[in-house]
Amino acid sequence: MKILIAVPDTAVGGVTASAVNFSNELASRGNKVYFLDMSGENACRDRLNTAVELLSLGGKSRLWNIGVSSLKKARGAEKLGLLTLGLIKKLTIRSGLWFRIVFSKFNESESYDVAVAFRQCAPCYSFVLNKVAARKKIGFVHGELAYMGNISSWKKYMTRFDKIAYVSNAVREQFVAAYPELKDNACTIYNMFDVARIKALAEEPCDIVFDKSKVNIVTVARITKQKQIDWILNVCNKLKENCPVSFHWYIVGDGYYREEMENYSRFLNINDVVTFVGDVDNPYPLIKKASFTVLSSAREAYGMVVVESFILETPIVVAKYSALKEIMQDGEYGIIAQQDLDDLYSKLIQMVENHQDIRTKCKSRLSLFEFSNDQAYAQFIAAIE
Repeated sequence: MKILIAVPDTAVGGVTASAVNFSNELASRGNKVYFLDMSGENACRDRLNTAVELLSLGGKSRLWNIGVSSLKKARGAEKLGLLTLGLIKKLTIRSGLWFRIVFSKFNESESYDVAVAFRQCAPCYSFVLNKVAARKKIGFVHGELAYMGNISSWKKYMTRFDKIAYVSNAVREQFVAAYPELKDNACTIYNMFDVARIKALAEEPCDIVFDKSKVNIVTVARITKQKQIDWILNVCNKLKENCPVSFHWYIVGDGYYREEMENYSRFLNINDVVTFVGDVDNPYPLIKKASFTVLSSAREAYGMVVVESFILETPIVVAKYSALKEIMQDGEYGIIAQQDLDDLYSKLIQMVENHQDIRTKCKSRLSLFEFSNDQAYAQFIAAIE
C-alpha cells in the first residue's frame, strides 16, 4: 500500500515519537510510506526508516503557519507580502478558511491508498481532507478529552474522515460519550513501538552516571501541570524525611512548568535527591539503568513510557489513569497507585525499600515480556478495510 502520514511539525514529544514509530512499522511490513512534515523542519529524519520517503510542502503552502518569526526574517517587498498574508490569516483562521486559501495552489500529484492526519489539529486535518487524494483517510486523536481544552477548531473536520483513530479505547469512549455524532467512524489504533531501536539506543553511552549504591528513579515526561511533577517533588520530600534507603530521582524532560518546579524543589530543600536533567535525545539508557521508573500524570491518552519501560525490563510505578488498564495490571510489571498523592507515596516507599522484593519480582516477569505491534497493525488494517 501507498500511505501518506502528515504531521504539522516534528517538535520533541510523544506524538512525534508515535508518528515515527508508526511510519517505521508500516514501512517494515512492506508498505510504501511517505512522511510529510508540514513545518518543513524534518527534525525526525534521522529516526525514520530509510525506506520512508520524506515530503515537503512547496510554494505558498509553506506559509500556512506564518508568524512573527517569519516576519522578522523578511525584508522589503517580501515583508509587505507576508504582512498581508498574516492579516488574512488573522481574519480567516477561526473559520478554517485560512487553510483553504494557503493550500489552494498545492497540487498533490500522488494518489494514496491511505492518507493519515496524524495529529489532531485544524491544519493537519484540513490538509489531508482537502488536498490529498486517497482511497481512505484517517485522522488520529492523541489526548484525553478533558485535557484538550477547546477542540472546536478541529472537531468540525472529524466526521468527514473515513475513520478517526483514538490511541486507546478509553479516549475513544470519552469522545463518543461527549459527541455521539463521532460514534460511526470511531476506532482504536494503539501506539506502535520500534523495539529493536529502543533496545539498541538503551546500550548507547550516557553522560549521567548513576550511583549504584542508591535506588535510582527516573521519570521521563514533559514538565507540564498534567504530568504532576509537583507530586514527585512532594513525594521526594517525604521520602527524604522518612525513608532509610538512599535514593535519587532524575526528571528527564522540559516544559513551561520546569522553572516553577525547580524553584519548588529548592524551596523543599530536596535538590540533593532530585536532578532536573532536561531534554535528552536518548532517554533509553536512563530508563534501562533505573531501579524503576515513575509516571505521575493526571491524564494520559495511552502512556508510551509505560511500554518503553516494559521493553527495557524496568519496573514502573504509575498513577492510575483511564487507559492504563489496557496496558498493565497492578503487581505484574510494576505498581499502580491511585490518583492520590498519599497513595502514590505509599506505593513508592514500598518500591524504594523493596518490600518483599517487589522490584525483583517485577523484573523477573519483565524478562519474559515480549512486545509486538501485531495488534496495533491489525487495528490499522481493520480501519482501512
